[in-house]
Amino acid sequence: MRDHEMAITGNHTVDVRLERAGWRDLRRVAAIQKTSFRPGLAYSLSGLSVLSIFPGVVFLVARTDSRSVAGSVIADRHRGNIRIMNVAVEPSARRQGIGTALLRGVEAAFPEGDIVLMAEEWNTGAQALYEREGYRRSGTMKDYYGKGRHGILMKKSRGLPDSTPPTRIQV
Repeated sequence: MRDHEMAITGNHTVDVRLERAGWRDLRRVAAIQKTSFRPGLAYSLSGLSVLSIFPGVVFLVARTDSRSVAGSVIADRHRGNIRIMNVAVEPSARRQGIGTALLRGVEAAFPEGDIVLMAEEWNTGAQALYEREGYRRSGTMKDYYGKGRHGILMKKSRGLPDSTPPTRIQV
């Protein structure tokens, strides 16, 4: 994973540094969760604490020029895919390339395999970001986020390097 990325948007550049989340970051990440998701969907501080030490989980934070945490992503390997469990960016820092940097950080951490994630049906901004990064809709999960709140399953197919089976030659 690259430790440093430049996110370029519009007429300005935002310096974004990706790092593994540490204990000192968790309160800030929990605050971003509360501003990004409605009650019941945001990860709590205790939930984030568990995820930060859980084997196989990649938990990254994005720091901006000010060195403060502006976003986070949590991913793992699940049922043969890489699963992005959560992406959250501080509302005032959105549309500056931070979400893109976080998604690319997951790809760097897991260089092989397809990536799946779920987006709320109404969250067209997030879906547009995912589509720009190569994710495609692959299904709908009725009531995934609660009654009448459907989830859109999105997948980025990356295939496996050299996944073509070897040709057998009989002599």
